[in-house]
Amino acid sequence: MKHTDSISSIQMAIIIASSIIGVSLMVLPRFVASKVGEAAILASVVGLLISFLSVLAITLLGRKYRNYTIIGCNRLILGKFVGNLMNYMIILLTIFLMGLEVRQFSEVLASGLLPNTPIEISIALMIILCALVGFHNVSTFAYIHTFYLPFLLIPMVFFILAFEDMESYHLLPIFGHDLSFFEFMSGAFEMSSAITNFFVISLLIPYIKDNESMVKNGIWGFFLGGLAILYTIIVALGVFGVKELEQIHWPALSLSRVIEIPGEVLSRVDAIILITWIFAVFTTLLSYFFVIVRGTAEIFRTNRFAFISTIMIPIIFVVALIPNNVYEIFEYVITIAKIVTVLFILLPFGLIVIGRFRKKVGVQ
Repeated sequence: MKHTDSISSIQMAIIIASSIIGVSLMVLPRFVASKVGEAAILASVVGLLISFLSVLAITLLGRKYRNYTIIGCNRLILGKFVGNLMNYMIILLTIFLMGLEVRQFSEVLASGLLPNTPIEISIALMIILCALVGFHNVSTFAYIHTFYLPFLLIPMVFFILAFEDMESYHLLPIFGHDLSFFEFMSGAFEMSSAITNFFVISLLIPYIKDNESMVKNGIWGFFLGGLAILYTIIVALGVFGVKELEQIHWPALSLSRVIEIPGEVLSRVDAIILITWIFAVFTTLLSYFFVIVRGTAEIFRTNRFAFISTIMIPIIFVVALIPNNVYEIFEYVITIAKIVTVLFILLPFGLIVIGRFRKKVGVQ
């Protein structure tokens, strides 16, 4: 099937980067540090490498089966019944992840910018905003990510001003204190579980016009997004240390509050960073919604994207309201994200191997 709508592999790389830099940026330093202590930096690097395996597998799969999304690959290689079962699982898990992440966003917004606004309002508005984008054109989706990427990097510039508050002893020892291999890998897996939204590229494969450059540019996109996450963890750990990080719900937001602009030109740096972070949340949630809408449409072989978007709004809203408090949000996110991470790594690699044994032809 020829697609008149198309994007470049560079746009795909931008989508990967802007999808990774999102909701998890605010809370990830706390998650990793609570697991492995001072080894958070090293564990984060290992976690990024684990996630990179998924990006590599998806792009390799896409280069071989360039006319199919992950939905089509599942049907082609695994058969109709098993393939659709995997497709339903992908959509269901993505719905839960989006619901929980939009709830995290609303909690951060309530604590830092809109304390008197009910979280239900923030949740509903963000979901509706994603639904209003429209999903008929993949190129429009790519342009949105490209436009917002510079805004997502603004907090990284402000975090440079926190360097003077960093203490080197907070970062040592880099291997942590008496960590077992299992404990270390648990922290690494925590990192990889927080950045699963790059999976959106598995729905973009047929639309990438320079397919031969997809693997190379996919690596660069993941490197940019992963570097931003790693940079935030290093700064947060260096400023607060492990013990204090464990007590902070939103480390990146707290980090922005200790930043002082020379000459006191800006008195509320945290408000500026929080506003720019909203852009990052939007692009991340938009990627989840893209998977949900376009994936569901392909499963049921329809192009009624507006109808599917409308149906998904109340479903995601209800999922977002399931946790009773911040601690339950963290528990749900960690549990589901770990399942998603394993699925998103094993599935594309499994499809490559099974496709070879079953001699399924991708590129004609």
